[in-house]
Amino acid sequence: MKDIIKDALCSLNKNWIGFYLIPLVLSLFIGAYTLEVNASFSITIDIIGPIGIFSALMFSVIFIVVEHFLKRKETRTSGNDEDIRYIENYRNFARNVVAMISFSILLAGWIVVLSFVLPRIHIGVSWFVPLKNAVYTFFIIQYVALIILVVKEMYAMLTDDIESK
Repeated sequence: MKDIIKDALCSLNKNWIGFYLIPLVLSLFIGAYTLEVNASFSITIDIIGPIGIFSALMFSVIFIVVEHFLKRKETRTSGNDEDIRYIENYRNFARNVVAMISFSILLAGWIVVLSFVLPRIHIGVSWFVPLKNAVYTFFIIQYVALIILVVKEMYAMLTDDIESK
């Protein structure tokens, strides 16, 4: 698990604005808003169900990416510079996408755990509910950002694939 997190965070460091900064700002905004209006978000099955389904779909994408890499590696064995560059690019893409998808699955598990744990924690100070909302929102936004980054990586590789043929 440590390797998954390390590899994913290395892949995500080049996108630190979308993965760290935007979720942090939005979650702080939501936390401040809920403090101001004295509200709380309900953590319900509405969030857990779609995250679970989408994580299962993303899990299957891992095997598809690896399978396509192995097929491309077999078919492009001529040894010329273009094939070597293509295989190396696809290998890097596959590594990054597999790391990010694996991390998204771990993050989804963490969100599910938080959705069961956070509502059961009650502390009588006024800032605690907005803090819970901000923490939960931060991880949800990170999950969405991670999915967007995976789609972005896949789009870049697929367009490169189309142009190279």
